[in-house]
Amino acid sequence: MNGTEITIPPMYAKAFVATEGEVLRIIDTKGGQPGDLVAFNADDLSEKLSQARTRVENRKIKLTKGDTLWSNALPPRVMLSIVADTSGEHDLLYVPCCRYALERRFDVSRDGCAEHLAEVLAPWGIGVRDMPDPLNLFFSVTVDGAGEMHIADHSSKPGDFIEFKAEMDCLIGVSTCSVPLAGRENSSYVVQIGR
Repeated sequence: MNGTEITIPPMYAKAFVATEGEVLRIIDTKGGQPGDLVAFNADDLSEKLSQARTRVENRKIKLTKGDTLWSNALPPRVMLSIVADTSGEHDLLYVPCCRYALERRFDVSRDGCAEHLAEVLAPWGIGVRDMPDPLNLFFSVTVDGAGEMHIADHSSKPGDFIEFKAEMDCLIGVSTCSVPLAGRENSSYVVQIGR
């Protein structure tokens, strides 16, 4: 893919604009690294990704090739279409990790995806409270018969990717999760944007 390449370091985020028709590929460089994607209409930041609308319109709690990410507009609009996916594990249930969750559940004191995304989106006037719930990338969640959610092992392999086509000009934030990973260090993503 010809175009721009952005590296997102471990436990951090980057923000960028993808114009309508551009394709962005997010690559899990070492595998097993969850992260978050949020999106805003670049021309009207009040229109943003709706996790709930995306679940309803796709009738799914996880997305893959052929699925679409929808906005909170009325009527809702498609923001991004998934055109390729080698992982198949992208969750629509969880909120982004944050300092509160990391301290309470993992006993580590550091910023999470919520804080990292707010930092990189601050130049557009977007703060933590403006952040939509994300598409959780390379993140496997199951729901049992009692309705309880369970996080499964992160099964993505080194080089796995998900590829989106922008259906409008989008401001996008992508983070690599700060939750500790069993037996290994958090790793990076590479984002490729082109046509």
